[in-house]
Amino acid sequence: IFQVIPTIWAIYFSFTDIALYGKKLFEYHFIGLSNYEKLVRDELFWNSFTVTFEYCFYSLLLRFSLGFIAALYITSKLFKGKPLIATLLIIPYALPGTVIPYMWISMLDTKYGTLNKVLMLLGFPPQSWLYDRAMQSVVMVNSWSGYVLAMLILASALKSIPDEYYEVCEIYGASRLFRFFKVTLPLIKWPLVLSLILIFKEDIDDFTYVYILTEGGPNYRTEILSLYAYHKAFAFYELGVGCAVGLLIMIIVFILTLAQIKISRIM
Repeated sequence: IFQVIPTIWAIYFSFTDIALYGKKLFEYHFIGLSNYEKLVRDELFWNSFTVTFEYCFYSLLLRFSLGFIAALYITSKLFKGKPLIATLLIIPYALPGTVIPYMWISMLDTKYGTLNKVLMLLGFPPQSWLYDRAMQSVVMVNSWSGYVLAMLILASALKSIPDEYYEVCEIYGASRLFRFFKVTLPLIKWPLVLSLILIFKEDIDDFTYVYILTEGGPNYRTEILSLYAYHKAFAFYELGVGCAVGLLIMIIVFILTLAQIKISRIM
């Protein structure tokens, strides 16, 4: 009830001219699709739309790749110390979402940050991470804390593959590459797709990391849709427009959830 009722009100507000100041906070009117027409005409909305999918694309690639590599490592019989390493790999996912960005802000600081000190030791110039490389920075932080989701899903899928398949491959002298592409990948294809959907679903409505690290800057280069909605609603007081953006995000998440449910039934 604490989710359904606010969602219904947000959907209704997206069709009104409600504002967070003045008379329109209480005396708002139904205006149909006017808020959505504003979005279509707003260049910053299309910028945020593009930035959001850029952020999701790069985060998806990095989170999925890191998670898959980590899953292969902790399920492989070739490496030692896996219980300890597996525990360490889960730590980023266990940290509070508001702590991680502040931790990385200190590491990415231009003058005193750990990352720049390492670069200077290696002979490279320091970088202004949160300005010149803002998108790379937010993707890096998000991927560092979020790869664990893919790791857990794929590690579980890899563990479920019967050893008999690999024993037959060894008998016939199949190479490791053959086993990976012809046995492992086909058997975990649906967990692979599920992890991709879940990662994209998490990133499409991300807010905390980008807000704390860059607040959408510099020059709107990291202003994803959730931040655009926040700025519209609470900085420019256009609550109706903010709710309209929120509804668009909710529709995307709903479609991804339907895909997730369908794949879960197949698995």
